[in-house]
Amino acid sequence: MISLGCVKNTVDAEMALAAALEGGFDLAADPADADAVLINTCGFIQSARDEAGEAIREILELKDGSGKHPKVAVMGCLAERFPDEMAAAFRGIDAVWGLDILPGLGTALARLMAGGEVDKAGFGKPSPPPEGPRLLSTPPSYAYLKISEGCDNRCAYCAIPDIRGGFRSRRPDAVAEEARIIADRGVGELIVIGQDTTFYGRDLGGAFGITDLLERLLAAVDTPRIRLLYAHPAHLDGRLADLLRGEPRLCRYLDIPFQHVSDRVLRRMGRGYGGDRVRGILERFGGGGFTLRTTLLTGFPGEGEDDFLAALALARSGSVQHMGVFAYSPEKGTPACSMPDQVPADEARRRRDAILAAQRDSAFAWLDSRIGGTEEVLVDHPAGDGLMEGRTIREAPDADGAVLVRGGCRPGEFVNACIAGRNDYDLLAEAAKGRRRRPGRRLSSGK
Repeated sequence: MISLGCVKNTVDAEMALAAALEGGFDLAADPADADAVLINTCGFIQSARDEAGEAIREILELKDGSGKHPKVAVMGCLAERFPDEMAAAFRGIDAVWGLDILPGLGTALARLMAGGEVDKAGFGKPSPPPEGPRLLSTPPSYAYLKISEGCDNRCAYCAIPDIRGGFRSRRPDAVAEEARIIADRGVGELIVIGQDTTFYGRDLGGAFGITDLLERLLAAVDTPRIRLLYAHPAHLDGRLADLLRGEPRLCRYLDIPFQHVSDRVLRRMGRGYGGDRVRGILERFGGGGFTLRTTLLTGFPGEGEDDFLAALALARSGSVQHMGVFAYSPEKGTPACSMPDQVPADEARRRRDAILAAQRDSAFAWLDSRIGGTEEVLVDHPAGDGLMEGRTIREAPDADGAVLVRGGCRPGEFVNACIAGRNDYDLLAEAAKGRRRRPGRRLSSGK
């Protein structure tokens, strides 16, 4: 399995791996040893499509040159979005599978091995979201818990609703049961994800929302850390804010994609809030021990110099500790693609680079301020040279910098670490006394 893109895609890949095992297949660590290779793609933006194309070409070259000729199946968002184009562009693909393939992937694999014409199956937007066991691919320290599928926000630049469909919440009982199964494996951190986690439950009538779900999870598992990702600024309410602030097992870490701070640009984006909402969130969560992460989009159609300077000021303010910045790229079929006043791509990239440079200075100052202190680190995996990579509550995996710890600790352990220095966006630390251990590695989150 080769899985690309976001961590929501990682969960899909883990379900696919479990389905393959249930179908009687074994897993190969090296594509050269495999009878079949599954490539789980991302199709969100052009750079993701380019990455997927490169991965497909590499496997097809292996197929042509190995003498073994493994079957190649392409699945995930890019396959869902462009199935016919994928089959035509990459000669040698044996299957193109959509998002609804997961429940029947074992059967689809058997069909793939039998050969024949290019297999196209699994297209559609499954509702409710697919359920099933997972073969966890993350380190023993953490695991993801996907609580929903799809999105209803319809931002002008985004194709996710067209790819993944409208927002569908998983049943609370199913989410809690999966959390208990994962917790039994001894993970130190459970990471709650979805396209818009703060929209959870609104499609079920709204009587049971994300705050209720987090309270259910806190009661169901004893996992030391629970982290909430992908909170939408328009859907963050006071009750959730109070729970995040008051519950010690919930990470005081807010991942909330602003995308911009200009009223005019946010309105054209269709985000459902303005700059005052952004500033209010920053005022509310800028202190009290919270760590903030956001994303900004530069070069959106109609973005003027004043709009860009407002976003640049946010990066310079130091109020957001982690920030991803992306240059806008037109997505076919989205409203923004046909908007007037398109910003030239090179100008969008220039603005992105300027904001990233300002954010780098702010982030480095924040990291330097932590040197000399002691923080609790959850150890993820070896990092080479006698170091272990881990994270405090202030860092999320696959997104932020890490803490590199020296001192004989193991994956899955919590370590009190003395912050001694910095290497770019990573902190360097020495393990101190007082670590506590969690159970070891687990294989599956299903039966």
